[in-house]
Amino acid sequence: MDLITKKIRVLLFIISIFISTTVFGEQVKGSILNELELSENKDTLLKYNGNHHILDLSKYDELSNVKVIGRKAFAHNHKLRDVILPHKVQIIGNGAFEGCEKLTRIYMPDCVEHIEAGAFWECSMLKIDELPKELKTIGENAFVKCRNLSITEIPNEVTTVGIRAFAYCDNITSIKLPVTLENIPRLIFFKCVNLKNVDISENVKYIGHNAFYGCENLRTLFLPRDSCEIEGNPFAKCSRLKKIHISANTIATAFHGIYGTEILNLNSNSFINY
Repeated sequence: MDLITKKIRVLLFIISIFISTTVFGEQVKGSILNELELSENKDTLLKYNGNHHILDLSKYDELSNVKVIGRKAFAHNHKLRDVILPHKVQIIGNGAFEGCEKLTRIYMPDCVEHIEAGAFWECSMLKIDELPKELKTIGENAFVKCRNLSITEIPNEVTTVGIRAFAYCDNITSIKLPVTLENIPRLIFFKCVNLKNVDISENVKYIGHNAFYGCENLRTLFLPRDSCEIEGNPFAKCSRLKKIHISANTIATAFHGIYGTEILNLNSNSFINY
């Protein structure tokens, strides 16, 4: 076989690979798009009906106007592992990824402003170490039982966090709350058993009942605000909480359920009986 013939065969092989890859790529694209249900104006992804392990939704022009991931759009999909959301998504709806037990990674654009109630409920394998920078609200139960969640701060644009938002998030060890958050809701870090440090802004006005219940490794707590209302028993079963500095705050009830506390500074506080 002469050199020219060999070169021709190699070239034909490369061309055939290119054609097959392109055709296959188009088939995959068509398959994924056919498995998606969009709203009439194409700004809301209503439902995903496929079984792919990996979804990169950012690369399709047909999804370039999607701003909302709809209610339960991906809920209880037991195949999904990795998802890249479209670039313009602003809202992740109620229960959007609820029960996606194998979901390991999700790439959210920084323009996401709202993560609604139960959006990632029981995504037990989900690994997130940073939330979108423009995030403003986190709904109740948003990350319940996301046991691999490892965020260290809530973005500074966040003004509202719902009850139980991070309950049972075992992998959170330290958390910084934003200066924009004035109310720490009930049960927000319920049984985050490895949480050791909490940085609470001086702008906090209210801490709800059982907010840190069962955070058995929480060690030190400092509340600098002069008028922070502490409702009920936010720190019950925080068995290793050694130092509490709570100066000039309004305390609804005493710290029932805190064991082994070495320092409890309650200077200039007001107690309210319920």
